[in-house]
Amino acid sequence: MTTPTEVLLPPDADPRLGPVLSGLTACLCATLAAGGRPACACCLVWGNQPPAQDFCSCDCDGGHGQAWVRWASSDPIEDPRGARRRRCFSWRMLETIELGVSRCVAVTAPDGQSAPTCGQREADGWGFVLDKRLLIESVMCCDALRDVQVTPGRAVPLGPQGGCAGVVFPITVEF
Repeated sequence: MTTPTEVLLPPDADPRLGPVLSGLTACLCATLAAGGRPACACCLVWGNQPPAQDFCSCDCDGGHGQAWVRWASSDPIEDPRGARRRRCFSWRMLETIELGVSRCVAVTAPDGQSAPTCGQREADGWGFVLDKRLLIESVMCCDALRDVQVTPGRAVPLGPQGGCAGVVFPITVEF
């Protein structure tokens, strides 16, 4: 197996989707930091589901957990302007992109007897409510989305599982 020696720039990977994914990632990371909820890892990820919660318990520079942007799917739609352009088929694309964040949550103590307190659970809950708001703001205020049509999806909780929980917010972008 070989690995590429040079990293592709977003426009080289895909001239439309690449800059959107790159810009959304920058917007998400900056919005979480400005909102007082930075993540230790904040990056573009690949996969058919949210990333493994590898960074859930990390602490760094006032932040913890991980945030991500993930391309989730592409759906072609017919282009009413004609079936062929420049001897090629033509259609528009609906790209589903997921933004998310996961962080550690209070769990039962190692003694197996001490469950998280209501105060700990409420602190986790309110933190994720803030994360949800920041995910949505990162999309609403992102310049990388200025020239595309964006349809927000349904923000939903993630987990908890193994001491980690989070929130996921999908959007659909039309090119």
